[in-house]
Amino acid sequence: MKIKAGIIGASGYTGFELIKLLSRRKHAEIAFLNSRTYAGKTVKSLYPDFEDGKLKFTNLSIEEINKSGADVVFTAMPATESLDVIPKLKSKVIDLGPDYRFSSLDVYEKVYGAKHKKKITAVYGLPELFREKIRKAKLVANPGCYATASILAALPVQKMAKHIIFDCKSGYSGAGSKKTYANQPENYTDNIIPYNITKHRHKFEIEQFIKGRVSFTPHVLATFRGLMCTMHALLGKEYSAEDIKKMYIERYKGEPFVKIADKIPDLHDVQGNNSCALGGFEIDENNQLVVISVIDNLLKGASGQAVQNMNIMFGIDEKEGIE
Repeated sequence: MKIKAGIIGASGYTGFELIKLLSRRKHAEIAFLNSRTYAGKTVKSLYPDFEDGKLKFTNLSIEEINKSGADVVFTAMPATESLDVIPKLKSKVIDLGPDYRFSSLDVYEKVYGAKHKKKITAVYGLPELFREKIRKAKLVANPGCYATASILAALPVQKMAKHIIFDCKSGYSGAGSKKTYANQPENYTDNIIPYNITKHRHKFEIEQFIKGRVSFTPHVLATFRGLMCTMHALLGKEYSAEDIKKMYIERYKGEPFVKIADKIPDLHDVQGNNSCALGGFEIDENNQLVVISVIDNLLKGASGQAVQNMNIMFGIDEKEGIE
């Protein structure tokens, strides 16, 4: 089976990662690469390291997209922009933006400060939680990068913890390709930049799946890709570190992209691959469990997980093209 895939918002970092993943797959072909800014230009002109010098960005209309024969469309658009686009698409859709990640419209509207035009319901695209629903979905809401690392860190122990604190650090690609304070070399070089220290949007995304008290603070690191979440879980009663690790091994048994590490994982373990590595599993004298969760924010935190979801939706081995 060959899947015909298109991308709306193809020129950003996540769009480019999708292009690389799809272009080297034997079971996929690219139908279109929409970019209003770079339409008509080659991908290589924007990303010189890309091997294919002929592949170009497009700017197809919705009508043209629906006539393109695409089996699936990936949308990688800023918040609120996909609300008018996705309901008009006839193919299956995997949305890498935030517009369909919230089951509560009130929470979405509070967090993003915009009115939601609910015309279609999505399945939250974290395979480790919703694989069977993803198989049958027409629209999948790909999780945020911080949310992915944090949820996977906390799932096995969330019911045992009185309070879970996520201290997260991401490479500057997480700030996107559009110029911001956090992704400019003069700001992040030899530095760590904390931002939105109590009200980051991913905190509210995480709270949908991790019950109880949750705190979250993000930072930007002086590296392009990679994300580390240090989870501090204040446990309600005493457990041994060995028992905790066994819980994680059991919870993620059979999960192709969750790795339980025997060492404390770091970014080098996941940069360039679709894995989430979990390790540490230490408990201090205050009954605080510390777990380290690392992912590549552009892969398991975005485009790699999107392709994993595509594979699931079309009944293909979910490791295909992203191992």
